[in-house]
Amino acid sequence: MKIFLALIIVFLLSTLNLLLMDFLLGFSFYDSFLHLLNPFWVMSNAEYIMLAGLFLLVIGQQIFMIIQKKKEQRYRPN
Repeated sequence: MKIFLALIIVFLLSTLNLLLMDFLLGFSFYDSFLHLLNPFWVMSNAEYIMLAGLFLLVIGQQIFMIIQKKKEQRYRPN
């Protein structure tokens, strides 16, 4: 839970930092918000596939670890 909280705080602080930098450069709030989404608009199909593969790899690893833990608990004598 602590790691999740730290992840959320880092995400919010980095997003706020990007918004404030754009705002200080003279962009409107709307333009600053659009700059946050811009990296996903210029991605090619290959980059979308790589991003999806990365997500599947991370999620698949977590599922594999959960299944492995359940097997160990099942075969461990009490």
